[in-house]
Amino acid sequence: MGRSSTRAFDPPVEPDYDDDGPRRRPGGRKLGFLLVLLALAFVAFVVLRIAGIEPNAELVAAMALTPYVTAAGLVLGLLCMLLRRRVVGVAVLLLSVALTALLAPRLLSEEQPGANGERLRVMSVNLSLGKANASTVLSIARSQKADVLVMPELTQAAVDALDEAGLYELFPERVFEVGLGGEGTGVASRLPLRKIVLMDETTMRQPSMVVDMPGRDDIELTAVHVQPGVHANSATTWRRELSELPRPTPDVRVRILAGDFNATFDHAAFRAMVDRGYADAGEEIGDGLSATWQDWPLGPPVAIDHILVDNRCAIASYAVFDIPGSDHNAIVSEVVLP
Repeated sequence: MGRSSTRAFDPPVEPDYDDDGPRRRPGGRKLGFLLVLLALAFVAFVVLRIAGIEPNAELVAAMALTPYVTAAGLVLGLLCMLLRRRVVGVAVLLLSVALTALLAPRLLSEEQPGANGERLRVMSVNLSLGKANASTVLSIARSQKADVLVMPELTQAAVDALDEAGLYELFPERVFEVGLGGEGTGVASRLPLRKIVLMDETTMRQPSMVVDMPGRDDIELTAVHVQPGVHANSATTWRRELSELPRPTPDVRVRILAGDFNATFDHAAFRAMVDRGYADAGEEIGDGLSATWQDWPLGPPVAIDHILVDNRCAIASYAVFDIPGSDHNAIVSEVVLP
């Protein structure tokens, strides 16, 4: 018989990983899968924003939320890093920085042309179907020494309330196209106005006029109220109406567009229109992210009201004011003409 023998075996030893070694990630696979899904949605949004893709109402609405999505992306990226999903976290943070770079110009004052001509104080306030508090509107116009008051959504009831509050005494000149609901738009002025036609009819009334400036060349003003692009089948009309707004005339009269554009700088259609030769008063001052509209819970605060001026003009001031009864704020800018 063969001899029997015994062998001693060492007990198994558990791997000793240091802090950088393999270990189970916090939250497990389900959380990791959720973070990846959120990251992919964020990546898709960034691509659409940078490429300027906004073909339908849903994306028009989504693009207006870019400042909020940017903040959410930063939070998501940091969360991914804390939960050791580093590749996803780094990618999300880099894209968040890219979006932040797009927002930054609205927070930084721009170098402006050396305009040193007459000054024109322009005020715009959407009257919210005529429901805005007339006394507050005129109180702000008076305190800000507005020369011109642009009023989208001007109804006959609003005209009556404004006149009762003293509109005529403050602004004796007017070009009013009163309408039902949100269709009407009007301009009241301290300075003489003469109505002109600069574009075809649009969904909302958008009158244009010459403002008689004493001692210098007259200017042209268009009161803007573009149809919202966030309702069903409205995006095409919204884009067309933005594109058909009067272009600047650098060799002739100064043009100013003021009112409710229903668009922010995160909309490609709005950027294309501004890039023709306009400057945004809020952006020039570094106040381009101050919200001018909100309607909780339907929509968070966004900047859709603007005062656009010919690139030859400079902006001395810009301010936003709350208006009771309206879902829009009033905006006021002092424009320095060339």
